[in-house]
Parts: sequence; structure tokens; C-alpha cells
Amino acid sequence: MDAKKIAMIIGIAALLPLFLGFFVDAVYTMPKWDDYCTNAAYTAPYKTPMLNVNCTDMYATPEAQQCTNDKGTPVAKYDSNNCQVFDKCDYCQKNFDTAQQLYNRNIFFILAPLGLIIVLTGIYLTVDYIGAALMFGGLITMFYATVRYFSDMSKIVRAVVLLVELLIIIYIGYKKIEDKKTDSVSVKKSDKKSKKNYSGKK
Repeated sequence: MDAKKIAMIIGIAALLPLFLGFFVDAVYTMPKWDDYCTNAAYTAPYKTPMLNVNCTDMYATPEAQQCTNDKGTPVAKYDSNNCQVFDKCDYCQKNFDTAQQLYNRNIFFILAPLGLIIVLTGIYLTVDYIGAALMFGGLITMFYATVRYFSDMSKIVRAVVLLVELLIIIYIGYKKIEDKKTDSVSVKKSDKKSKKNYSGKK
């Protein structure tokens, strides 16, 4: 394979996943932290407690601990002695994390099948080096989609997804290599037949 074809394979394999990633992000926007949280709850100015007053630790209160256990953020206010007391539980970070997990899951279910379709297209494409480029690009797309959602998967789902993708890659490799072997054997046989026919005619 010459240098031009190798460059074409590398270029398509690199640019195709980038295009798909940016295109999906443009159509389906990623959640932003600012849409769920603001800094207002965490920027209250510090107040010095009144003299001869021992303030209790707000984060040790049952309400604050329950808020933390529920993956929220305790928000404090000041009482008449300028002591911090529990005010409310802010779940903005939890809501943002949930939205981001949902987004990563949806990205996986969009890009992973799309990458598989691209790989299958590359297998059956008659132009060999373009087909190889599409296969690499599709595999990279599937890998990117898996990485995006991997940390949010359960252990069983991780194992199943990796097994399915591994089997797909093995099948693709086997299919591609065996097809090439079959084609080369067929070409050799046809060449031998044509040579025999040509020598017989003589």
C-alpha cells in the first residue's frame, strides 16, 4: 500500500470520529453546570460569632448529615449569634450529575450503533483502503462512546458491553481476513484454469 492510501486511511480514521462527536454535540447539547447550580449558596460572607458564644458545627447536625447522605450540599445561614445553622439542602450538583449521566448514556446509544454501521459499511466497501479507513473510524467512534458512558455503567453492564464489542471486532477481523483469503484463492484458481485453457488451445 502506497503512502497516499495510508495517509487517506489515517485522515479518515481520525476525522470521522471527530466529525461525529462534534456534530452530535451541536445537535444534542451537553448539560452545563451553570444551568443547574449557582454560586450564590456558597458565597455568603463570613460572620464572626458573638462574644462568649460557642457555635456548634453545622455539618455535624442530623439535617446536614442526612443531606450529605442524600448526595446533596448543606447550605448554612446565620442565627442571631452569628453562628452557622442548617438552612436547606441543595441538590443542584446531584441533579447535574444525573443529567450528565443520562446524556452520556444517550451518547453511547447514538454513537455506538452508528460506529458499528460505519464498520460494517467498511467491510463491504469495494474500495479496500477506504473500507479500512471506515472500519478504523467506526471502531474509534465505538471506543469513544463506550468511554463516555463506561464510568456510569454497572459492573455487569461493563462486562457485557466489552464482551459484545470484542466479539464484534473479532468477527469483523475474521470476516475481512477470510474474505481476502477466499478472494485470493479464487483468483489463483481462475488464473490456473485460464493458463490450462490457454495451453490446451495451443
